[in-house]
Amino acid sequence: MKTILVYTQRVNASYNELLLSLMREGRRRGWSFAVVDPVFGVDEATHMAALFEILKPAGFVGGYVDAGGIPIVPPPQLPSVWFDTSDAPKGACVVRHDNASFGVAAAEALFKGARSYAVFGLKPHKWSEIRERAFAAYLRDKGCECHRVRLNARSDGQYMAIDEVRDALNKIQHLERPVSIFAVTDRLSNIILMTAESLGIKCPHDIRVVGVDDNEIDCMGSPVTLSSVHPDWAEGGRLVAEALDLQMRGEKTEREYLYGAAGVTRRASTRDVYRRPRDEHVERGLAFIAAEFASPIGVSDVVAAMGCSCGHGELRFREETGKSILETIADMRWERLNVLLRRRDANIAELPRMCGFRTASALRQFFRRRAGMSMTDWRRRGAKEIDVK
Repeated sequence: MKTILVYTQRVNASYNELLLSLMREGRRRGWSFAVVDPVFGVDEATHMAALFEILKPAGFVGGYVDAGGIPIVPPPQLPSVWFDTSDAPKGACVVRHDNASFGVAAAEALFKGARSYAVFGLKPHKWSEIRERAFAAYLRDKGCECHRVRLNARSDGQYMAIDEVRDALNKIQHLERPVSIFAVTDRLSNIILMTAESLGIKCPHDIRVVGVDDNEIDCMGSPVTLSSVHPDWAEGGRLVAEALDLQMRGEKTEREYLYGAAGVTRRASTRDVYRRPRDEHVERGLAFIAAEFASPIGVSDVVAAMGCSCGHGELRFREETGKSILETIADMRWERLNVLLRRRDANIAELPRMCGFRTASALRQFFRRRAGMSMTDWRRRGAKEIDVK
């Protein structure tokens, strides 16, 4: 069995989906894997040289490293592929995000029902600038203007940068609400939502926010659950395996391969704003649905969260939102299901649990009512080409 040495910093659970996809593809080819995290503060080059000597890998995969890039270079003749890093050796084969596709996916998700737009980016990162420009270009083609905010890179993940984000939010207060905001990472989105709450800016009534990475820790850990662009990690892993396999067979590869967005996972930060002024009880109900729709909840659970009687709660909910409680739950489940089904590595058997259905039969019936066909047929015909309600 051929061993592949993987050197990367495992950043979060979402990013690890790419590694898992790579490993699934590799196992099909008879590969085994040795995954090594960087050890900062030591002579990493010497450490890795020893690993190359001991393991004698048939291939090398180098990935993202947060502090200082990849400090080692594999042996010259060893088949090697890098992913999502700007520190690969010159001329190396690299698989990376199609950052423009993330900006377009966010714009498509935010375009309906919006009045004003803003994009929050991180300087001096080139990948951020590409996402920002793609978002703004999509809106420009639709005849809309986009306010652009560029923050120092330390803002991403550092809560001490809240003052900088607060200043930026204050500068867009004059825009007509709700302002639809695209933040180039989930962590930056989280800081925006936290800061907005401290300023009395309500989401999704005053701002609507979409991030990137669909990292559930960040998305569920923000003041309002965050909608986020889900990168096609499965495709990224497949491309890494394919490029490495070509090199191991002595064939040439492209210098660069790109993988894009699989879709947008919608949560509370982009839900439809009510047609009438906000009702506290309905607000609690919507927040409960946004957080729990992937569990098998029903009307009684939502009404209990609202603090109303069943009949009064349902009536109040419909008057404020224009939809019934069950319709709202179904819409959120449908959006989640759409994203999951577009993933190449979608596990059909796991979908009921991930989308709030008690049985696979209930999910199949739900899908057929909405799409007019089975999930298998929908995927076979190319999901994005079919207009469903």
